[in-house]
Amino acid sequence: MIFDNSQSLPFAQFEVLKAFNSSIQHFVTTRNQSLPPSTQNYFTIGLNGPVDNGIVLSNRKQLAEQFGFSPNSYVFASQVHGKVVAVVKEEDKGKGAFERSSYLCDVDAMVTNRKGICLFTQAADCVPILFLDPVKKAIGAAHAGWKGTVAKIPAEVIKTFRDEYGSNPSDIVVGIGPSIGSCCYEVGEEVVSMVKDAFGTTEGLIFPSYKFVKPVFDLWGANRRTLVDAGVKPNNIEIASLCTKCHNKFFFSARAGDKGRFGAAIMIV
Repeated sequence: MIFDNSQSLPFAQFEVLKAFNSSIQHFVTTRNQSLPPSTQNYFTIGLNGPVDNGIVLSNRKQLAEQFGFSPNSYVFASQVHGKVVAVVKEEDKGKGAFERSSYLCDVDAMVTNRKGICLFTQAADCVPILFLDPVKKAIGAAHAGWKGTVAKIPAEVIKTFRDEYGSNPSDIVVGIGPSIGSCCYEVGEEVVSMVKDAFGTTEGLIFPSYKFVKPVFDLWGANRRTLVDAGVKPNNIEIASLCTKCHNKFFFSARAGDKGRFGAAIMIV
């Protein structure tokens, strides 16, 4: 993952997706209007209460302007920790862009093959995941907390690509964004049990921790495993490997006490 601080709003990009910047736009936002330690502005894109909605909408507008599109192009999902994937059409443009009531309801992932639609997933420890099929010219964005991860939401996105666009999973390129890392993600027996049920084992996914009494869960590794099992080539998957709690100066983290949201977005241009 590469950071860019050359514009007023710093952002990051996945190297595997940056290679396709002639056909897509993508970015991962930070919590700041300049990279730390110069300022610590609370640049949230979430309409979830800690910052006045007017400020959030101004943030979203500023972000869209930086990347050369209208806020009407945004599409946001309600993100309910499920595995439903919405196929986004032209008439969905602007949903969730200006108020929570128009979010795509009961949805945690989105795909589209339409130009000018910016799929935006929000995070503050959960895993934002971006997808691109450069052959069929389709994109996707998903939100995977532990529930979405054990429900294997990345596999649902890959299946939707196949069903809707005839995609070959081996063509799909994926960026797994910043989230709570296994260094900090202490979990209880309920999660351990569900990981075992979902993956048939906890090996390589659940680890003892030197910091916590309870074990820790590797969300990045679990989602990567799901993608590979779904047919995505390992070399087509990039993991940001940035823990939101450890890198709290850059990203919001619920476990660090934050209420704000950063986000990952992708759009066909």
